[in-house]
Amino acid sequence: MKTRIIFYGGAREMNADGSARTIGINDNSAFKFAALNVEKTYQKFGDSVILKKITTAQDIVNFISSLQTSSIASLDILCHGSPLTLNFSLKPYEACGFYASWLGKKAIESYYSDDDGSYSFTSQARSVSDINWSKFTDNARVQLHGCLTASDWFRAPNGKKIFPILVDNIVEQISDELQSAGKSKALVIGHTTRGNPLINGKNTTLLQQDYRHGERKIYSNGKLVLTTKQKGYLDESF
Repeated sequence: MKTRIIFYGGAREMNADGSARTIGINDNSAFKFAALNVEKTYQKFGDSVILKKITTAQDIVNFISSLQTSSIASLDILCHGSPLTLNFSLKPYEACGFYASWLGKKAIESYYSDDDGSYSFTSQARSVSDINWSKFTDNARVQLHGCLTASDWFRAPNGKKIFPILVDNIVEQISDELQSAGKSKALVIGHTTRGNPLINGKNTTLLQQDYRHGERKIYSNGKLVLTTKQKGYLDESF
């Protein structure tokens, strides 16, 4: 039986001093409700659906490694994002999520550091190359529901790459990893803009929250194959 995995969460829920966190709680709630709606979609396929709250990238890498080879039909991660990272943290200025590459990691550390502190990745953070992509099926789908994961921050208005040695974004990097693992029909999907759960606009209820709307890009074998604003699950018709 094929396995579909949905990870959600990412924002720290406690302040640095151990007090209850108020900022970011709504984000965690939105990720959870949106994850439940992704789960409802996959349950229609009759596959095994695993829904788990995110703790660290290390935990995700370990969990995927525990599964059978060529068994994962899809992976959805609902968390904060940037063009080169999936952001989850347990402490301020300490990221324990995924980054696209060593160079991408350094770029993000520099970008998020400010007068209040130096942003860094902990030992529990991981490169997406640390994921065992052989665990995925040949036609697997990976979808990142965080902000800007498929955006082109590092290209000039004329389309030229500002940093030629960097991939455009973490979606492209994951697509490259799947290609290297021989998953030639795999697709990777991410947002080009800041994602939000208001799929039905301001009238969206808590239970309706879903990030599957707005402009998204789809990559296959490390190449962009489609840019779409289609709302909801992207079926094979695209």
